[in-house]
Amino acid sequence: MKKGFFSRYASALTINKGASENKRDTKWYEKSVPCRSACPADTDIPGYLEAIYNKDYIKAYQINLEDNVFPGILGRVCSRPCEDSCRHGDDSNGEPISICFSKRSSEQFSSIKKFKLKNYAKKTRKKILVIGSGVAGLTAARELTRCGHEVIIFERHDSPGGMLNQGIPVFRLPRDIIDKEINQVLEQNIKVYYNKDIKTYKEVEELAAKYDAVLLALGTLKPNEINDEFSKSYNVEDGLDFLLRVNEYKSKYIGKNVVVIGGGYTSMDCARTALRLGAKTVRTFYRRTTNDLIILPGELEELINEHGKMIFNAQPIKLIEKNNRLSALELIKTKLVKKKGAYRLEDIKGSSFKIKTDHIILAIGQQQHLTLGKNKRNNIFSVGDFATGATTLINAIAHAKDVVKRVDKFLMKRDLFKSDLKVTDIKTTGRRLDLNYIPIQEMPTINLSQRTFGREVEKGYKKNTAQKEASRCYLCHYKFEINNDLCVLCDECLLAKPIKDCIVEVSDVHEHGDGDTSYKRINPKKGIGIYHGKLLIDHKKCVRCGECEKVCPTNAISIQKVEKQNYVKV
Repeated sequence: MKKGFFSRYASALTINKGASENKRDTKWYEKSVPCRSACPADTDIPGYLEAIYNKDYIKAYQINLEDNVFPGILGRVCSRPCEDSCRHGDDSNGEPISICFSKRSSEQFSSIKKFKLKNYAKKTRKKILVIGSGVAGLTAARELTRCGHEVIIFERHDSPGGMLNQGIPVFRLPRDIIDKEINQVLEQNIKVYYNKDIKTYKEVEELAAKYDAVLLALGTLKPNEINDEFSKSYNVEDGLDFLLRVNEYKSKYIGKNVVVIGGGYTSMDCARTALRLGAKTVRTFYRRTTNDLIILPGELEELINEHGKMIFNAQPIKLIEKNNRLSALELIKTKLVKKKGAYRLEDIKGSSFKIKTDHIILAIGQQQHLTLGKNKRNNIFSVGDFATGATTLINAIAHAKDVVKRVDKFLMKRDLFKSDLKVTDIKTTGRRLDLNYIPIQEMPTINLSQRTFGREVEKGYKKNTAQKEASRCYLCHYKFEINNDLCVLCDECLLAKPIKDCIVEVSDVHEHGDGDTSYKRINPKKGIGIYHGKLLIDHKKCVRCGECEKVCPTNAISIQKVEKQNYVKV
């Protein structure tokens, strides 16, 4: 075998040290650090988990603050797409890291002080209006201000936050956390005018003529409907309206036998709120199955713990009234049927049934309430849910950050933002093999008897628990690599590897057009000549434990830190 084979593949990256914008290197990082790749806001997850492990909570909080704007808030209510991608949950490695809860711990132990971020650019004399102060509006306002623009927010209510205050219950998200992190944004010299309700697109156009740009961060406030019978009933209430009157206007009315319709975040919030307000029974009906629920991990279990019920494969068809008052609801069972290669939801004939209820809450989704004109001005931009439809907080933040880049380019004719990979040599990751076998740390919760409307259910990690959970992270932004030119064929690394196929014998490595790479394995028993020179550490299997590097007698295994850097092009 020619020496050139080993030299060509001595490094998975195109550079040995320094900064790289190469597509192949970027793809390596995306595959190696799937949690960050899965985060819509591009949060440096291994960076802040490593900081928590090293007891640097201020650094951990600041990483989150830079990337996703609301660390303490998202540490409680993020939809956690990163955890589904965590490599600790692959290959029978155990449970994924509690990335969300760890983010919360960085808020809890960092400091009570507020942080002010540096601006990206000097003042531009551009004046921008953001309509709406939910997470998308606040994110856009903060980032536009950092670009040097003057930003003003119009908010229809008398306080900022949108669904943070109006939709998410206190027992999931304490208001002091919301206040701290919103004020942290507004103190970037952002002005807010309250009770400014923009109802028509004509008003938007008039405002667009006065500002250099207008961003519509209005959310999705128009509820989906079943039919006129449900819409006109006094005893049927939209889920967001219910949460708004309870959270914002302190109205505590609730029926005795409550029915919630829906299978998303709002349905869980409505059901658990109804229980705390004193409903005798709360039953939630969802037309699909458990696998189709769009809720946070553990929410269904907590609903059941709190004596709520969840019934699947059933949807409402008719209200039943007695003496002009709601007395019952008729529903019908459903099933998924495969037709022409696609699944459709169908009612099961003859399966209708009735349940007693005096209060129905519909949590079946919502949509934009303001229609944009056909000839939209080019300085009007839609942000967050108003642009994409109802989604999650982290998606709204990510969309707002992307829109800010477009707005700044539109106003300034510049590409202000840039990213690359920074590669540096290191001696150790600080991890040990035994850390791989630490089980996931459960989130402590208060007792059922203590679960009032105003008391947070999840208590948060203590310091030692936070550090223990963070230590489970593989720190996938580190790269272990074998230089086959230095390998002496001793097999020590193969004997020491803890994970099947984390080190493999290969005959060829193939570069794909999209920048990713794959390899062809060989069978040592059927190979011709010496096969050991073709050892490869599979970065998608490696758990960064360092066992192979420790036993290598020739220092053929190197360790490097590969960090994604987002920065401003000066």
